[in-house]
Amino acid sequence: MVRNFVLVFALLATAAAQTPDYSGPGRYGWDFRTEGIPGTTGVMAGSRIYFPDSSGAFPRSAIPAPIVVFGHGWQMGIDRYYSYAEHLASWGYVTVLPTISNPIINPEHDKRAQLMVDAARFTSALDTVSSDHLYGVLDRWNWGFTGHSMGGSLSLLAADTFGLYDTLRAVVALASPQTTPSTHSQHLLLPKQLLPGSVDNIAPWHNVRSAFWADAPPPGTFAVIRGANHGYYMDYSYFWENGGTATITRGTQQMIARRHMTAYFERYLHGDSSAWNFAYAYGDSIRHHPTMETVEVRLPPVAVAEPFIDLVGDLSAGSNPARGRVLIRYGLPESGAVTLSVYDVRGGRVRTLLDRREPGGVRALVWNGLDDAGRELPAGTYVIRFAGRGWATTRSVVLLR
Repeated sequence: MVRNFVLVFALLATAAAQTPDYSGPGRYGWDFRTEGIPGTTGVMAGSRIYFPDSSGAFPRSAIPAPIVVFGHGWQMGIDRYYSYAEHLASWGYVTVLPTISNPIINPEHDKRAQLMVDAARFTSALDTVSSDHLYGVLDRWNWGFTGHSMGGSLSLLAADTFGLYDTLRAVVALASPQTTPSTHSQHLLLPKQLLPGSVDNIAPWHNVRSAFWADAPPPGTFAVIRGANHGYYMDYSYFWENGGTATITRGTQQMIARRHMTAYFERYLHGDSSAWNFAYAYGDSIRHHPTMETVEVRLPPVAVAEPFIDLVGDLSAGSNPARGRVLIRYGLPESGAVTLSVYDVRGGRVRTLLDRREPGGVRALVWNGLDDAGRELPAGTYVIRFAGRGWATTRSVVLLR
């Protein structure tokens, strides 16, 4: 009995270790330095570069570290975004906050998008400077661009304009309006995540959608944060900068933005292809999360040789038994009518999760351990059955309580 308890405890501990909280700090400490970053239109004085840190040394397990450039909003200083840089550095990214010049009359966003690229190239080159703290630790051609308001717009414009296909892996934009000159959304071939706010009247979400999403090819995610305004993406703001009255707190709004931004960068810069990550980048944990509304997801076509299901207990890679929730990934080679059901050990069907026609490709959903009446099912072994015309496949899961 004691041995079984220890085994179950160990399984649950392993599951917890494999289910990262993207909204919280990563595994590293962090530090920063101030730089005058040279740009094509002048030096970006007072810029900051944040990096993972362990007692004054760059952690070996963080090598090679991708580079993320975070662009600030119009007439906003980089001090509004320190928390994002600290957060991303704790997840193993070298994060740059460049002091991009602020336009007043003529936006000239193309020149300022170039400064985002200049900041990335400057930081990348530090990997080759033997006297520099970042010497030999960077994944120097693995970049992510992100930012708030104008900074997010510049990130998208850079992706459209500069042909960074071999370096820029993903863009995340927070409440970002159209640029001048305009960004062509149909040119945004890279993975992109757009996170506007539902009550933002400075960058209204439907304008963001029209500018950057309506004609954009896959892959990408467009998700409106429920109750979010413009100013609360920043560490601090004044009431005239908020662009709408938020119905959530600043801390909650930033937590939501950090959660999905980090999941997206983990997927494309750190190569996290886990089902847990998929749930937050494209799946139920963004599409059906109560903090989100008006969520649209575009995935690239995925070739599937034959129907399959994978079970991920407790939403963590490889944990089975599961405590209360099971992430189910399923795939089809082509569209067809399918059912996805849960059975108890006596063969009785207790929950129907899918009974409809599904397109080909890979998708995921969550079973929360409830039956069709919404009642909590007891602990035990259950069978997940995925079936279509002329075929069926099953997997078992142990549900804990």
